Amino acid sequence: MPEKKTTNRQEIRQVMMNTALTYFTNCGICPTLSDLIKATTILEDYCINGYGSEVMMRFDRLDEFINQQYINADKPTKK
Repeated sequence: MPEKKTTNRQEIRQVMMNTALTYFTNCGICPTLSDLIKATTILEDYCINGYGSEVMMRFDRLDEFINQQYINADKPTKK
């Protein structure tokens, strides 16, 4: 039985990696491998554990990070 559980988790991870990459691509972002793995892990946790306050906070932090690293990175900062 543990082998089936591992297989299911691997399948979830593969699908969520594709989902994360599609999201980044649709937003015009080429993420680092590390950032792709971070997004995949959060999506995987969401699939396995559901949407709770902890996952919501992680999504919010990920959105902030994406905005800082990729979306607003090229914009000059106001002084």
